[in-house]
Amino acid sequence: MLIAVAATGPGLTAAEQQATVSEDSLPLHADEQQVVTGETTLDSGTEMTVRIKSVNASNPFLMQRQVSVQPNGTFVAQFDLSDLPANVSYELSAHVDGDTLFKRTETIAECDGNCTDPVPDIQTPTETDSDEEVVTVPQGGTAEIPISMRDGGDKTLSVGSEAVNYQINATVSDDDDDGEVLVLFDTAAAGRDSETLSVADDGDSLTVTATEPDLSSPLAPAAYTYRVFESRETDDTPTTGTLLIEANETANEEFEVEETAEFGFEKSVSNVQQGDTGRIPIVLTTADAATISIGSPASNYEINATLRDGNGDDRVSLLFDTTAAGHDDPTLETAADADAVAVESGSEVALDSQLAATDYDLSLYRGTDATGQPDAIGTLVVTDGANSSTDAASDGVDSVTGETGAQQSQGGDFEIGAGAIAVGGVLAIAGVGLCLRSIMN
Repeated sequence: MLIAVAATGPGLTAAEQQATVSEDSLPLHADEQQVVTGETTLDSGTEMTVRIKSVNASNPFLMQRQVSVQPNGTFVAQFDLSDLPANVSYELSAHVDGDTLFKRTETIAECDGNCTDPVPDIQTPTETDSDEEVVTVPQGGTAEIPISMRDGGDKTLSVGSEAVNYQINATVSDDDDDGEVLVLFDTAAAGRDSETLSVADDGDSLTVTATEPDLSSPLAPAAYTYRVFESRETDDTPTTGTLLIEANETANEEFEVEETAEFGFEKSVSNVQQGDTGRIPIVLTTADAATISIGSPASNYEINATLRDGNGDDRVSLLFDTTAAGHDDPTLETAADADAVAVESGSEVALDSQLAATDYDLSLYRGTDATGQPDAIGTLVVTDGANSSTDAASDGVDSVTGETGAQQSQGGDFEIGAGAIAVGGVLAIAGVGLCLRSIMN
């Protein structure tokens, strides 16, 4: 009887920890050769314990086997259950370093004939032929997986497995004969319509042979085994490595934008505390670029910047550092490394003190020109920090570069606190905001 168990690896949440068993293989019988086999996200060669333990104290028994994770991410444990009575319940579990990978309760069945299980071939773990056995990347970033091509011919790269509910295979070709192919794995594109696998060198090529499943959320932070086979086939013994995806709290937020979302701010009001870095999520849809203006002369602070989507998700999550605002350090960055933000030269107002706790206008324009009526407006609300000074921004307004700001989103001394309106629950009507902006101009 072959029980295919999907164990879990580092970084998977409790909800993602699962054990999947083939219904055709149950139950285990009271016979001398019963085999438990499964898949795991653990590194090749990792020692793990597979355990069978009685449920009822009136008939105690405990059996366990030490097994090694094989290069293809599987494990095999063989038990002799011929001395155990039939129709008794047992707990099947696996453990690594004190952590329980899976646990389930079953019943031993009586053997009426030949119930001996075949034992799968056990492979000996081998070292990967890559200089990097572990490739680390933040969730939402792009990993670089080097593959040695010194032996010539095409190779097959397989990332993930059924055990982690994600797998993609591709044939890799060293067309420029330099002995290596650097494969790029875009974690933000995994499970979506965008291209997940590509090659860094235009002289090489890659063809996806087993498409990935559709994902409703970002690829989970975990250790994913990747395997490299010496041909286009996947029936030989592969060399292995590990793709370690580290948790990134912004990745889930970036993934949750609806495909039908319109160009503009994902939230009409973004909040941040003095001394912290705020997040302004922006939907670009089909726009190649967008220009954002933060602040106005009335708030004694302003900065303009152009945004570009680099990972193909039609959006940019903009990070606004309140500590750096008006000073020499970068005020704006993007949450995803592939996206880009370019601050307009001379547009940021220099401050002699920290950014004041108040409301700042947000204006968004399609393209690279912040002129005319904005396509979308919003508000950035900066609140008092717990240990922050409440000094207002300096009245002397200069740009950081000593130049005058090239673009102003609002003129005059007339100011309406959009954050206060939001508290009253009125700001949800975008048309009201547009009318107010026209009055102020």
